[in-house]
Amino acid sequence: MPNEHKLLLLGLLRQTDMHGYMLNAHLDATIPVTLKKPTAYHLLDVMEKDGWITHRNERTGKRTRKVYRLTEQGEAEYLTLLRHQLAAFTPGEYPGMVSICFLDSLPVPESIRLLKDRQSRIREYIAGFHHTSDHPVDPGTRHRGSAALAIDFIHRALKLEMTFLDDVVHTLQDSTNQ
Repeated sequence: MPNEHKLLLLGLLRQTDMHGYMLNAHLDATIPVTLKKPTAYHLLDVMEKDGWITHRNERTGKRTRKVYRLTEQGEAEYLTLLRHQLAAFTPGEYPGMVSICFLDSLPVPESIRLLKDRQSRIREYIAGFHHTSDHPVDPGTRHRGSAALAIDFIHRALKLEMTFLDDVVHTLQDSTNQ
């Protein structure tokens, strides 16, 4: 995951120079990737030592902030990471799958209730993506960072999980009716 996080930070800095707080605010607001602030700052330090980014100090009131900028070497590394990440496939663990493996340990009515609770939480989470799902993304169009594509991917995966959970609930309900 560190290379994916580096790619993310380099991609954002490729768009514009940013200070750490601005980077984190942008991540929180637009990109559906979990990158904790301490990790982001650590990676910025590492990438600066590697020569991928530089910083200048910018004074705002009483505060001095490091404003990061992509270097030529960073641009080359960004493109290398991007090409690698786009072509790579790393099977991962799907959150919550372990609990599905042991679903039969609970009484069926309780399992159904819990799965429906899960669906409710997913629906609430999906609601935050409504603005992108209503406007399909044209992959042939260049967007600023193409974050809409990532959000569209997450939205589709969550909808698929909802369909799966619907199927499991129906199967459990059918098993109690027999």
